[in-house]
Amino acid sequence: MPLTTGCGDTRPAAPSAAAGGPVVVKDCDGKEITFARVPERVVTLDGYAAQALARLGLTGKIVGTGYPAPFTVDASPYEEELSKIPVLAERVPVTEVVAAQRPDLVLTGFSAFGGPPGSPKDADLATVNAQGLAACMPGGGMTMNGGPSGRAPLTDLMPVYDYVRRLGAVFGVQARAEKLASELRARQDAVAARTTGAKPRVMIVQDNPVAGQPIKTSGSGTIAHALLTLAGGQNVFADVTSMHADVSPEQVVKRDPQVIWVITDYTFAKAKGRHLVDQVKRNPLLTGTTAVKEGRVISASQYQVSFPSPLNFEALERLATDLREGNP
Repeated sequence: MPLTTGCGDTRPAAPSAAAGGPVVVKDCDGKEITFARVPERVVTLDGYAAQALARLGLTGKIVGTGYPAPFTVDASPYEEELSKIPVLAERVPVTEVVAAQRPDLVLTGFSAFGGPPGSPKDADLATVNAQGLAACMPGGGMTMNGGPSGRAPLTDLMPVYDYVRRLGAVFGVQARAEKLASELRARQDAVAARTTGAKPRVMIVQDNPVAGQPIKTSGSGTIAHALLTLAGGQNVFADVTSMHADVSPEQVVKRDPQVIWVITDYTFAKAKGRHLVDQVKRNPLLTGTTAVKEGRVISASQYQVSFPSPLNFEALERLATDLREGNP
């Protein structure tokens, strides 16, 4: 009996491909993809997809990966496993590089193929006899470049559970995938159980603000917004939706965040890690906010909070603690 599952499907997993014949899953546009057999040669276009496979015990099927930067925030034993994967490109690899690996499946943690210039689109995968499977975000594609605006608010981590379950179906490891999804959901529920009381106003900052220029923040259609909501905060810019939304310094002053959450390590940012956090704390455009006055500037790496990934849950737990205890 084939399995059909789409984004947000929470039904129990059906028999594996090996036991029950072809498996059918839906892509992010709702189109059915049929897998006649379990894939053996997998290219992950980004570290997020590779991290998901590693948690399912499928690292050995990956013949190459692009964009390995998310591996830098992983932990043992996955850090060691992932370090053995051949790196095809530091960014998302172009179509020719992917095709040279002769993959039967190409995976991405983004919501669409072909976002970065030269990277494979769905049509390109078909020409090399490879199938593709992306993570799905409600309301449209989210790529490495930030994706479109206009998406619905995201208030939970269903994109992670959905991707894990679809991968489990494709690779015939549904029981393993359901166990992982259940464990991750239990971590989310544990955070929710501890989240009580007033919700602080939080602004997400992605780079050190510059006078006369818009400030980049994460809107409500993002994983970062979902994490913030689940951790007990309220996004002061929930009325914008995109991953890299531009807001004015005047609006920041008007909305007066009580906490500033710095998401570090975006490629466009002029500083990284703690250097960026320190710059934000000293920035004159933000010194008048309650957050800076009270020393409530916290941080997380974009590799944990930007795209659907098992690492979202580590970020969730830390964020909930930071919001509750006011850790810098």
